[in-house]
Formats: sequence, structure tokens, C-alpha cells
Amino acid sequence: MEGRILVAHRNELILDVIQEMLHNVGYAATLTSDGHQALAKAMSEHYHLIIVDRNLAGEMDGIRLVKRLRKYGVKTPIIGTAPETTWTDAEKNSPEERIDFFLPSPFGYHELVNAASALLNRDMASPVPLEDIQPSPEVDTENLFEPTVEETHEAPTAPEPNVQSPPEPARIVPRPYTYKTWEPQPLMQYSGPPRILLIDTNEDHRAQASKHLTDAGFEVTVLKDGQEAYEDTMLNDYELILTDLWLVGMDGFETIEAMRKSGVETPIGVLTSYVTRDMVQELLEYHICQIFIKPVKPNTLLSFVQGVAKVS
Repeated sequence: MEGRILVAHRNELILDVIQEMLHNVGYAATLTSDGHQALAKAMSEHYHLIIVDRNLAGEMDGIRLVKRLRKYGVKTPIIGTAPETTWTDAEKNSPEERIDFFLPSPFGYHELVNAASALLNRDMASPVPLEDIQPSPEVDTENLFEPTVEETHEAPTAPEPNVQSPPEPARIVPRPYTYKTWEPQPLMQYSGPPRILLIDTNEDHRAQASKHLTDAGFEVTVLKDGQEAYEDTMLNDYELILTDLWLVGMDGFETIEAMRKSGVETPIGVLTSYVTRDMVQELLEYHICQIFIKPVKPNTLLSFVQGVAKVS
């Protein structure tokens, strides 16, 4: 039998058991215990079936993972598993919450294999294509970025408290003090090459893009975790941020949203292997200046970067 199956389960021991069950009948299983990583893998690679544990640890539990997958156009059949009798507490699930088959746990070998075989045979007999990948939109950065108006609100001056000083003793003469105004040290202005933040989960993509940009004279910081990237932008300034959408920790959408809400105005370019029109519209709300569909030619990426962050 042929079939690539993505399995997301919180228990690594159960992951190993599921993998052995699937391998025994010829299926190739990719395992993960993290919901964000499962989302990244499902969006960047093609699977014939996805098995999701409802009680994944962290913010991205199984129900939220399924919602994200359906929201972003993944139509791959999904088996949901949970110790409860149903996938969700609601009697009628919304389309974004629906799974194709519910498998109560604990389940046996034949139950898992039969459910997987039924969905795989159905999917391969009449495959459901993903939404058409949209080409990288030509974004006019001058018209896309709208000038922001900074409103300054001066805080009202607090009235000085009317505190009566206690009477000074007759024999005490106050000693005059000399106060020296504190002057902070001026910040050292960075004078090195333009700095680029590159965020990508794929090690080969990171290494290739980083090398081309470094050879062209840029200083490149490479990360693979969305949460780490967000925290890094709170401490460092960059001339350009390049990010994949399917990251671990926080996905690209959450990372970009968090950056913008925290005041990061650095131009952001997106590198992704899959995108839909709805996703493009969502990204443009955060002033994305360019979207590239992987694989990106090195010269194409370099030309874009040089147009945004020029090497002096």
C-alpha cells in the first residue's frame, strides 16, 4: 500500500506504536508531538492522511490544529482521536472543526488500519486538490504602505502635593546639597552591513539563503522558531525580515501579527511553498511587501533584498 501519513499525538510512546502499526501495512508515517510543527509540515509537504490527537499539549491542541488546516485550505482526510466519545462537545461541528473519521482511544491495530485504509482508498480514488497556488503578487510597496499618523498625547501635569514640612529644630542648620543632573550615555549607532532576519524551519533553505545574502554583504541572523524570532525583534533592529509561514512555536501569521502589534515596522517578505488568496489578503493587512513561492531563485531573492536593504 502507498500513502504518506502525518501523525500528531502528545504521547511519544503512542506515536511509536502508531508508526509501527502503519509501517506493518506499508504506510510511511511522519511523527510529531507539537501542534505548530504539525501545521508547518502539513502546509509545506503533501500527505494523503493526517491523524490528530485532540489533546495535543500547548496552545495548538488538536481541535485548533484542525481549524487551522481547514482554514488554510488543506483538504487532506483527517482522523481525530480522543479518549472521549466524540471529537468535540458540540453536537454539530462547524466546517472548520470537522474531521473525516473519529477513532476513540485506546484503539486496536485493526481499527486504526481499517480507518486509514478506507480514507486513503477514498482519497486516492478521487483526489481533492488543494486550492490553486497563487503566484507571487506584485506588490507596490509605495502604495501598499500607508503613512501612519502618530498621535501624541501629553500627560496632564500632576499637581504638586501640598505637604507641610515639620518645623525645623532651632539648633539644626540645613546643609546645602548640590545635585548633579544625570546624563545618559549616547547610544552607539550601528554602522555595519544591513541586517537581515531570516526565519525558516527548513535547514537547507536557511543555509542556502543565508549564504547568498552573506556573500552579497548582508549580516544575516537565522532562526527557525516563530516565538524566538518575535522575541528577537523586541531586542534588535533589522532592515528586512524574511519569514516562512509554517514555523514551529508560533506560525508565520502569528509571528507577523505579534511583531506588528508590538510596533515592529521593518519591511517583511514572506517565503512559502503554499498560499491562497485569503491568506494573501490576511498578510497584506500586516503590510507585507512581497510574497515568494518556494523554491525561490537566489538571484530573484537577492534582487528583492538589495532593493529594500542596500549595502553601502
